[in-house]
Amino acid sequence: MSDEKSEFENLQQEAAVLIDFEQVEEVSRVFFEESKEILEDLDSLILKLEGDPTNADQINLLFRKIHTIKGSVGAVPGGQLLGSLAHECEALLTRIKRETRPVSKECIDLFLKSSRILKVLAQSLRDKRELYPEELSEAIELIASYGSFEFPEEGGSSMVRSSVSRATSSSSSDEEGVWLSTKQLNEFLRLSGELLVLKNFFQMMNQTVNFRAQPELFERRQTDFSQNLSKISDQFQNQVQTVRKEKASESFQGLHVLVRQASTELNKSVQLEVHGGDLLIDKGLGKDLYEALVHVARNSIDHGIEDQFERALQGKSSIGTLSLEIFEKNNTIHVVFKDDGKGLDRERILQRALKLALVTEEQAQKMSDEEIYRFIFNAGFSTKEKVTTISGRGVGMDIVLATVEKYNGKIFIENSVGQGACFRIEVPIPQHIMVESALLCSWQDFQFAVPLTSVAHISSCNELQITTVDHLRYCQFSGFTVPLMDYSEMLNLRTTKSEDKVRASSAVFIKIKDALFALLVDKIEAQTDLVVKSFGKIVGGQKGFKGISILADEKVTYILDPEKLMGLLVKQLENQEEAA
Repeated sequence: MSDEKSEFENLQQEAAVLIDFEQVEEVSRVFFEESKEILEDLDSLILKLEGDPTNADQINLLFRKIHTIKGSVGAVPGGQLLGSLAHECEALLTRIKRETRPVSKECIDLFLKSSRILKVLAQSLRDKRELYPEELSEAIELIASYGSFEFPEEGGSSMVRSSVSRATSSSSSDEEGVWLSTKQLNEFLRLSGELLVLKNFFQMMNQTVNFRAQPELFERRQTDFSQNLSKISDQFQNQVQTVRKEKASESFQGLHVLVRQASTELNKSVQLEVHGGDLLIDKGLGKDLYEALVHVARNSIDHGIEDQFERALQGKSSIGTLSLEIFEKNNTIHVVFKDDGKGLDRERILQRALKLALVTEEQAQKMSDEEIYRFIFNAGFSTKEKVTTISGRGVGMDIVLATVEKYNGKIFIENSVGQGACFRIEVPIPQHIMVESALLCSWQDFQFAVPLTSVAHISSCNELQITTVDHLRYCQFSGFTVPLMDYSEMLNLRTTKSEDKVRASSAVFIKIKDALFALLVDKIEAQTDLVVKSFGKIVGGQKGFKGISILADEKVTYILDPEKLMGLLVKQLENQEEAA
């Protein structure tokens, strides 16, 4: 007996030695890479199937995706639970194919829940962490629900078609890289070829043309080189920015699943309409906006949209509507999210804000409706005594505001009692390589650059009609009285330059929307294109500036932010009026 035991132990040791841990790691890596794209597209495939529940090709496509996951997870340590869930999902799809049944609403619900849990299980395997008890319990219950699943009787709700705008199936971009189409890759190859030709042209020009003996030929060749370099640089920059973009519909496709799941859980009928989905936006911005809109959509469904009975009493359609519109205007991305529910309850929000000591009674009397509505952006703010699993209006809305502020954007609230609420988000288009066409100016020992888009006029101060009132300098321009000060005078709101120095200076008239002011500079240098760089964490932001640029002479140029400078001047003037 002892010999048999000893032999068994030896076999166990040999088996342990034979395990190739590198191979196991490689198998796991392959699974994670293969499953990531499949799991990201799973929700879209399921929703497409809901829109066409008898489409055999769509059923087969979903079956193949699930089958691939089940097969590849088999050799991954700890992947048994994920494999079991994929097996049950595959088995139900097999029944649907074998019995030629349309995919019922109950099937879609089950598939969507399975998609969510499959992602959780895959992430836990990737992170090599144990499942939380609630995750484990939900996965086991879901597997058990497949065993007891029964198709509804004929005439039931098996042929449900969604009136929701349908998300297209497309591969999401990998977080660790960017997908390039063949067309984009060919464009990069073309540009690199043109740069190579241009490099050879430059070398040949320097070797074959004597700029002293042939100055006209050298100047002509130099001009050609400069023009071609400028053209290729612009094309290259545009191409790089295009690669970072994707359709807005791809960024927001998860909202369709969210709306469906939230409305099902709350027993409400809600549809989502998306307009402007073909707009190309930065992938990073799209991801962040999606995370923000998740909270807006959840709270609109939970708090804004009424149930079917209440909507019928008010003469509304039994199906609530969420509308998402996205468009670009003046280098700004505009996102408009509306619901046709009952709208925000001003008094309830105000009473909650008073209870939380966010405002006093005296302050509240002077506040506008929108200022009161903005209390919902405070962390944890909710008008519900009991928060649902979906959340109450305000819970998570602080994330929306944080996202907008991250991109230096703005958010506005419009409310119509009984008709619904509207959130308008405006975010400047992210410029990863920010090139600014600017006017170079010198002031004291500094060099400024004023963006040309904001320059309305340039003038010598000697030609201006200048007056001084209460230590502030003004000039006349196109029938308007315009403040005329240098940067230091704007900061301190007091003129310091003598009249002779002012007359010897120049004025750059800067226009922001309907507002106008004149910046006093010592000299206008030139017009050029600058690559804008931020000040960095050590220096931090500078009042009235957006960044710096280094010119060919290695001189640092400070690039003005006209809107910030205008805001600074207006604030200083308001403070002076209050002090007076």
